[in-house]
Amino acid sequence: MEQAGTIAARLLKNGIKITSKPTATTSIRGKYNLTAEEIGRHRDEIVEIERAQDLCRGCTGDTCKQLARGMIPVVHASDGRFYAAYSVCRHERNRREREKIARLFASARIPRAYAGDTFADYTVTDGNRKAVEAARWMLADGGRGVFLYGEKGTGKTKLAAIIANERAAAGKPVLFASVPDLMADIRASFASGGTSERVQTVKETPFLVLDDLGAEKMTEWVGEQLFCIVNHRYNEQLPTVVTSNYSPTQIIRHMATVDRGGNVIDDMQGQRIMSRIYGMCERVEIRGADWRMKGAC
Repeated sequence: MEQAGTIAARLLKNGIKITSKPTATTSIRGKYNLTAEEIGRHRDEIVEIERAQDLCRGCTGDTCKQLARGMIPVVHASDGRFYAAYSVCRHERNRREREKIARLFASARIPRAYAGDTFADYTVTDGNRKAVEAARWMLADGGRGVFLYGEKGTGKTKLAAIIANERAAAGKPVLFASVPDLMADIRASFASGGTSERVQTVKETPFLVLDDLGAEKMTEWVGEQLFCIVNHRYNEQLPTVVTSNYSPTQIIRHMATVDRGGNVIDDMQGQRIMSRIYGMCERVEIRGADWRMKGAC
């Protein structure tokens, strides 16, 4: 907001010309919470603001006649004094929202194969109905996460991507990460010294999808990175979706240290990770045939 002493210069700077004609008899259309004396003192400015507002009549948002795109000059009254202010028009608000959503989709890193997929693109069966219900509930509630597990090709990644798409479309941040790719990214970032930053991003993103847990080659280092991520998200109660081809029991064994004969020596790492996932996610099994083999999903 600006005081009257600078209003003429500001309006002129923004392409609103102050007429040289007397405007004492010019009608002011708007009703403002200003005294008659204040209106009389700033009649020229008020009239020119109203003329500038007329430029927006019939606007469809394709082009903007205001010098500052989407910014409409308005009269503002505070304690009976006149100020000029600017208001963002609805077309500009919509444009900014579209740009925000586009940025969210770009940063979400959702696989291209599932770009734009919604619940309407997902075939609901008896084998996945509970998972779909859990996904919808999670989006509506935004609290407890979901752990989706089942045989390959049963639609786990597709459903997880739909959750991410729906959230991004609602203008909310989300990050989709394949666990094997994520571990490779973190390992590669050692060379540039960006490891902690990458892990921090995944740990702290408001909504995370960890896809294909158990597909990574398990090492002590990988286990440490995974525990760091899920432990932080559990402690901070950050919504998380996890998918895996393995059941919880199978994941624990996958992450275990075994001897040459395949006997488990130490499974504490897997237990620590799955304990956190249990604590923050509803566990739902998806059953069905491999849809990639028959194109049914």
